[in-house]
Amino acid sequence: MSDLEWYHYPEQYGHLLEQTKDHELVVLHEDGLYRHLRFKAPGTSMWHWDLITWPGSLAIRGDIGEGFIFTRTADMLRFFDQGQGAGRINASYWAEKLDRGSRSVRSFSPRKFREWVSEAVADREDAAAVIGDAGDVDYDHEAVDVLNDHRVDWDDVGAWQDYDYHFILALHAILWGAKKYHESKATT
Repeated sequence: MSDLEWYHYPEQYGHLLEQTKDHELVVLHEDGLYRHLRFKAPGTSMWHWDLITWPGSLAIRGDIGEGFIFTRTADMLRFFDQGQGAGRINASYWAEKLDRGSRSVRSFSPRKFREWVSEAVADREDAAAVIGDAGDVDYDHEAVDVLNDHRVDWDDVGAWQDYDYHFILALHAILWGAKKYHESKATT
């Protein structure tokens, strides 16, 4: 078992830890709930990101985050860091708090499609052929073609969706950053 296997979305969490091992917190502005925090390694802006908060909102931007804005409670850093362990993100709940809606961060997942197909055709004689063709699919329109070609009943492409890689990476970065911020406050 991998050291990161128990984390939520361990691939993205491992990638974040690998790329940010030298990152430091820089407080650019702090006035109550109005904060501008930057996370980056000294001397470079590679893999940097900013967390910007104001009452009821948090934005992440930079190399990680693609400009996501979350809204929920007055202190959004506390919202994300509610005592759970590092790497313990809550993707579905946190996605509901997106300013532009949770559907905006979900897309076709070849892995989820292959899992779905394996279950859907397990009892069929041609299961190996269908599963083999499903393994070559990278986009939802290709998935529909494979299912129609093999006459597999389906009714919802949503079953083949997952959260975008960069959204999950941003969630891990937010939690990581919130923990760093709260740790810095506890030591001062």
